[in-house]
Amino acid sequence: MSGAFAFIGSLERRLIKIVFITLVITLGGCDRSPSNDVLTSDLATYIEKNYAPGLMDIVHVERTDHQIVPDFSRDRRTVSFAADLRLKRDYDFGTWDQNNAATLTLLMAAHAQDIRGVKPSGNKSGDMIHVLGTVAYVKTDGQWHLEANASMPAESETRNHLQERLILLKQRQHVTAMTFRALFAPISSPPAKDLSATFDRAAARLTRQNGGLVVASGPTGHDSWNVVETLTTTGSSTSPIINLATHGARENLLLLRDGVVTATILGADEAALAARGDGPFEHDGTFPDLRALASLFPQAVHVIVMGASPIASVADLYGHRVTIAASGAAAKLQAGDILHAHRVALDALAASLNELPVDEAFAALKRGECDAVILTAPPPSTALHDFAIANAVRLLPMDADAVALLTTGNSNYVVVTVPTQTYPGQARPVTTVGVATLMVSSELVPAKI
Repeated sequence: MSGAFAFIGSLERRLIKIVFITLVITLGGCDRSPSNDVLTSDLATYIEKNYAPGLMDIVHVERTDHQIVPDFSRDRRTVSFAADLRLKRDYDFGTWDQNNAATLTLLMAAHAQDIRGVKPSGNKSGDMIHVLGTVAYVKTDGQWHLEANASMPAESETRNHLQERLILLKQRQHVTAMTFRALFAPISSPPAKDLSATFDRAAARLTRQNGGLVVASGPTGHDSWNVVETLTTTGSSTSPIINLATHGARENLLLLRDGVVTATILGADEAALAARGDGPFEHDGTFPDLRALASLFPQAVHVIVMGASPIASVADLYGHRVTIAASGAAAKLQAGDILHAHRVALDALAASLNELPVDEAFAALKRGECDAVILTAPPPSTALHDFAIANAVRLLPMDADAVALLTTGNSNYVVVTVPTQTYPGQARPVTTVGVATLMVSSELVPAKI
């Protein structure tokens, strides 16, 4: 019997040795292309071509995707890196009439916190920008080549930066939900979403009463939500900041009116409509005591067609099908204004204006179910950028007369230029109009908040 056990033990050791040798051979033969030198050269060409020619030198690049298990993809792989970039001239990454920090994050498939060294007052020649980014390589003819305009990776789970009292409220919420389930589960299902909303608003009220800043920003992941979320994580404020996710402008205003929040994020045209009680706010009454605290960023009106479309201008939309990528309470009114300024009456379209969520609107455009999509978003729009990676699209410029009509007098529109290479395949700047995104409060709120 002992001989049998010895044989089995010897066999196990041999199998382990074979597996180990096989793993070593596999890992040793794993293709680690591209090298740091090749990656450095490719990134230099990539930035020069797709961002701002002659703007920066690459001082150092190092791959950060070291992994024990090899990448078995045969013709495509993702390469993560850390790069140090030195500016060759003064440059302001915060402006909207040239490629800015947001464009750089999309180009490098990075998140805002992965780019350091950008200064709010503008950068000077010689400043260093540090980037943690990702690019994609594809293999053609046996060689690896950098693939331009890779999509930004999905957001990781939102980190918890809430204050001590908010954490306590969340714990109480969990206990309450568990108690409800234990006592009443046989009778009904616990209203988990209602409980969550109730405790979120309770936490907001508590924070505001204790001198904190509570902002109703919009849907989670939306541009306005991202701005406020950045404020909560940078630690730049001495007072607690709560970013309260909502469904949109109407809910934001009602929370402000009810005293749940200190401020909210609205488009300039939404604020004007709300003050008068017009448009989407006609059933909510007027909000005459609104006060703008700050102008955050412009949202540009993008008019998008497929690359092969014969449509050359907004005025050519006469007799065509137009879809609105629903992006706010005033999206339909904005689309109507743009078409009217180009002498395209709504009843002259091939079908009524159709509102769809952004992704569904782009899918309809690709399938040929509409001829153009109108999207209002701060450039670069991540959704449009990702769609343009896989599909040839064009932005229609607005006529000079239409721009003048929309931006003169008592208007909420401003002139916006979408710089070259903001989106994949965009060979020239595009002139359009946009609306300012405002942080808005009430006259009932003290000036010092």
